Amino acid sequence: MSVLKALIKPKEYIGNIFSDKKSGWYYFFVYGFTFALIGPVLSLYSLIFQMSYSFNKAVLYSLTTYFMDLLTVIIFSFLLSVLSGLNFEKILKFYVVVNIPVWIGDIFDIYQPIRILSNLGFLYSFYVLWVGTGILNLRKQAVFIIGLHLILYVLNALLSEMIATNPLLLKILKLI
Repeated sequence: MSVLKALIKPKEYIGNIFSDKKSGWYYFFVYGFTFALIGPVLSLYSLIFQMSYSFNKAVLYSLTTYFMDLLTVIIFSFLLSVLSGLNFEKILKFYVVVNIPVWIGDIFDIYQPIRILSNLGFLYSFYVLWVGTGILNLRKQAVFIIGLHLILYVLNALLSEMIATNPLLLKILKLI
């Protein structure tokens, strides 16, 4: 399986993942756990060496964003499977693929002044999402699904920031 194909030919790639026997959890653990690391690892570097964050604060931020990204994939997949009546595992496979451009776009987290460019991956994920709604026969619900993707992305970012900058957690980190 070529992840590059997920970016270049998402329709073909999404069609192929639905026909293979691997579970949605397989895609989540292999691709989600791996690609979701890009942003946190590069943020860790840039926060420590460019933004002069303490090591503990940078680690807290990086871990928070990593786990929130993964949790968002599970929440989206669960909500869409309940609302659409489609199999959770199928939606999980699909939504991992939708997030691959988001995670790859996090390459720009290496340098804080250009971090805004990571949103290019997020914007491209809407195209992958649109393609997938056609394959899943959910085109009539595409506006809702795209809205859900946007809302969860924004909530993920806000909650990650709130957790990572929580004064209580920062005080605990100073004690460590």
